[in-house]
Amino acid sequence: MRTLIRELPYERPVAAGRYRYERDGEPTGAVESWRLTAAQEGYRFLRVDLNAQAAPSGDSYLYHLTLDAAGRPNRLSFRFFGSAFRAGGNLLFSEDTVTLARTVDGRRLEEERELTSEFAFWFPATAGLALLAEKADDGEIVPAVTLDKDEQFALRLVDLHIRPGSSQPHVIMGKAIDLRPLTLSWADQQRTIWVDQHNWPLKMERERLTAVETRYIRYRQQE
Repeated sequence: MRTLIRELPYERPVAAGRYRYERDGEPTGAVESWRLTAAQEGYRFLRVDLNAQAAPSGDSYLYHLTLDAAGRPNRLSFRFFGSAFRAGGNLLFSEDTVTLARTVDGRRLEEERELTSEFAFWFPATAGLALLAEKADDGEIVPAVTLDKDEQFALRLVDLHIRPGSSQPHVIMGKAIDLRPLTLSWADQQRTIWVDQHNWPLKMERERLTAVETRYIRYRQQE
């Protein structure tokens, strides 16, 4: 698994896994590896490597997200390598604003947006959608901010619609696991994720494309 910021000795592993992307049930060649670690003062780091170099798109994404002790996003660093363009940058969250500084094919761009006190955030990856599971009980419509890959990772503010469903068994990695579906809609986009008791998605569906967890580890936490 590639990383933007290497794991340091003081970090404690919390969970890790890998998704395989499929279209109409056939592997696309894209895989997404992720790892969640705990740091000091309740902070957590989520590292994601979405590698689609073997898929038709040839795209490749790296993310490093810092979450504070309350589980709120604090900082996101990202890199994107694609055939159409390359981009990278940092997203910083304060109490009521989000600031993005990014470079796209050598051009530096900056923007800042105001946020409501209760906002949702995700980044373009299946592991990124895990950040929305905690918002399922906040109401059907939640103000949200994300990065828009189609606009070279510019900030996008949307009204996010979250529709939870009833838990049902799914066979994941050869085991029957009860998962709760969450249908996520914004603008003209829709995703459905199926989350476990840790609110982590083990499956994602977008039209004919799915991502299924093929490796999933929860580490025993030590006091």
